[in-house]
Amino acid sequence: MQSSSLKLESFKKNLMKKISLLPLLSFIIIFPFTINAQNKYTPLLNSYMQAQFDIDHFSGSVLIEKKGQTIYSSSFGDADKEWHIKNTAQAKYRIGSITKQFTAACILQLEERGKLSLNDKLSKYIPDYPRGDKVTLHMLMNQTSGIKDYTEIPDSGAHSDVLPLAPIEIINSFKRAPYNFDPGTQWAYSNSNYFLLGYIIEKVSGEKYSDYLQKNIIQKAGMKNTGVDRPDSVLQFRAKGYEDAGPYYVNAPYFAIEGPFSAGAMYSTVNDLDVWIKALMNNKILLPASVKKMTTPYMGQYGYGLWIDSLSNHKRVWHNGGIPGFASFVANFPADDLRIVILSNNESNTPAIANALASILFDIKVINPYVHRKAAINSAVLDNYIGQYVTKNIITLIKKDGKLYRKGNGTEDLELIPESATKFFYSDGSDRQIEFEVDKSGKVSKSYIIVGGLKMEMKKVITDVY
Repeated sequence: MQSSSLKLESFKKNLMKKISLLPLLSFIIIFPFTINAQNKYTPLLNSYMQAQFDIDHFSGSVLIEKKGQTIYSSSFGDADKEWHIKNTAQAKYRIGSITKQFTAACILQLEERGKLSLNDKLSKYIPDYPRGDKVTLHMLMNQTSGIKDYTEIPDSGAHSDVLPLAPIEIINSFKRAPYNFDPGTQWAYSNSNYFLLGYIIEKVSGEKYSDYLQKNIIQKAGMKNTGVDRPDSVLQFRAKGYEDAGPYYVNAPYFAIEGPFSAGAMYSTVNDLDVWIKALMNNKILLPASVKKMTTPYMGQYGYGLWIDSLSNHKRVWHNGGIPGFASFVANFPADDLRIVILSNNESNTPAIANALASILFDIKVINPYVHRKAAINSAVLDNYIGQYVTKNIITLIKKDGKLYRKGNGTEDLELIPESATKFFYSDGSDRQIEFEVDKSGKVSKSYIIVGGLKMEMKKVITDVY
């Protein structure tokens, strides 16, 4: 009997040891990517972002999360240059047009509650709006209304840099502008569409846009450091915005935040925006049917406040934002369970940076930023490069006064400066280069454009251009 008791106790101890190992084994099984990703990708991500800081002077914060785990988080530059206060993940940045997806979520939420319909006409909410009976809320959401962007209209409310105006006053300043096209027939990005949606949210809810957004979207998502900005407020960890003035940076100009309104007046942090993406995509804010509406690529590959496309065959749902002193980018790769958030307070090229970081994670070679130096070359070689090329866009190269230029389309021609006989960098300071491969006879065999470190082949379609 004693021997049987000992065996039973031994069995129990071994069983408990196995049970205690289960959580650890589950962790190893569930999170193998996280461990491998940190080992494999972190040095590459660090190297790229350090070069962005050293060479292109990136200032801001970056967050990358995959499969529920943060695989990269870092901040660069100053939140306040005058006090030499560094940016951190806590820094609150203006996010510009990323605001639009929040506005879209408000509209869809009000539709769920039976307060409005996407088939409603604009005239229902602003009866005297010209051709308002031809514009639906869907068209406003999808940027197909044809209404001119008020930020491009001189003397509109958007250009009232200091004077705060009520939404209807700004609407009155642009509603008489001619339409760009008949409603619903074409696609064109217009801040006016989302400004009008903000006004409709206020009219339907009976609340200020900022109040409705805070109570029904931001708090529901669990975001603690996000809101509609107010320049007169004391905002803890506010990052100041800066603009590149050539050899130095200057403070971004003051302007009344009432101008951007529901098209671009919000601030947030990288962590809060990651929380937002997960809350939205996991149906914590909207019903699944509404999320599907929001993330369906209609005309222009645009959903509601979001672009839907792919990067290197990986489906991507994203938007960028730009407002004086700030640039932002938020991307979700749903099939990869990958999110990238970049917020900058010196107008850095956040879309190009995000594309490069995603490409690193997709095992695509990325060229880190480096100092481009002009080289002396024989201008005769330029004759081999003249012509029209096709990538995603048409690029036309011409020769003038012994120099190579990218021909402007309604803009000035842009000089391409040689750093070798086969590689040229754009003279505007952007991180773009043109590169050629030549055979032994000097004939071009392949051509490439490099944007933000990503190398894409160009196909020559026309040899002679003038």
